Amino acid sequence: MIGVMFRHDRLLIIRRSLTVNAPGKLCLPGGGIEAGESEEEALIREMQEEILVDVEPVRLCHRSVTPWGTQLAWWIANINDEAEPVANPEEVAEIHWMTPDDIAQASNVLPSLPEFLSQWRAGQIDLPWNVSGK
Repeated sequence: MIGVMFRHDRLLIIRRSLTVNAPGKLCLPGGGIEAGESEEEALIREMQEEILVDVEPVRLCHRSVTPWGTQLAWWIANINDEAEPVANPEEVAEIHWMTPDDIAQASNVLPSLPEFLSQWRAGQIDLPWNVSGK
């Protein structure tokens, strides 16, 4: 379950803590679905756990599978403009609002993120994102 959240022309990106899988990598926030949860419920719970905010699931925008077989559901979610995400240090080291260019120039990015953005730029993923130079 991956949360895709925007503020103006920027995407919410986290740097994973050093105590979780893929430590120190930049990625979108997210996690697994627990038994009995819907994707929407998992998205809400994961955002509360990782960045301590309530989100409103909007719609599924993409599905993918990692090279090691993990299925990913990418959900667009609304986050209140007044809400400021806070990193849960057990899972998240840093929170950033980044443009596509910022992400492209960043190092230590989880491979699924550039792939997602590449598919968006190619018109294969519909995002409510108005960014000049798309």
